Amino acid sequence: MRISPYNLQNRYRRKANERLAGVTIVLIVLFLAFGLGFWIGQQASKQQVRYLKSEVEKVSAERDVLQTSVTELRAETQTALARYEQVQKTYEEVLPEGPLRELTTLLKQQLDEGRDPARLEFLIRSVRPPRGCTEPETKRFVVSNPAYKGPESEISIAEGALVMKASGSSMLNASGQAEAWYDSSKEVTFEFKTQEGAVESKTSVMPFNYSVVVGNREHRLAISEGAQSFAKVTFDSCDYP
Repeated sequence: MRISPYNLQNRYRRKANERLAGVTIVLIVLFLAFGLGFWIGQQASKQQVRYLKSEVEKVSAERDVLQTSVTELRAETQTALARYEQVQKTYEEVLPEGPLRELTTLLKQQLDEGRDPARLEFLIRSVRPPRGCTEPETKRFVVSNPAYKGPESEISIAEGALVMKASGSSMLNASGQAEAWYDSSKEVTFEFKTQEGAVESKTSVMPFNYSVVVGNREHRLAISEGAQSFAKVTFDSCDYP
């Protein structure tokens, strides 16, 4: 039997080599892991940079569109303001001043409310200084009321061109009983009948003004309270139109 001699130095050398190889492997693994991590991180950073760059480009494009829109809106606003100022200037130049402007505004309001343009034109044309007027006259007549037992009272004006009568509420005494005369503080109903047969009623407190055209004459009446039970009417007539 042959016994091999034991070489302690070789054993230490072999163990040292094994340790070196282990350390080398660990270092290689660490290096590869670090390199892989660095590469992955670099790729992620590049992707993030590309995404952020894309977002920046998108936001920049939207900003450019908004700036263009704002510029266009400002230009349109300035144009609209210029047109408004021009229209306002034209309006001021065309529309008259003073009473004529107020009449124009009133006429527009009447038309907007549905008034007949032909009727408004007729009324405007008919407004003129009175001509050929008669001297004013004054008459009185009884105002009928529920407690009045006398005959119905009416008055003829301008030789029968216009006939009128009136009725009102009875005056109450201190006991609350109706008197035979009308209450002048309350509304009175007036009835006007022309010689052409037209009849019109008006209700108002006195004094009360009324005018009516009969033929080629305009009859103008001013009705007010007279003596007890009576009303008085002052009237004249002028050429029409």
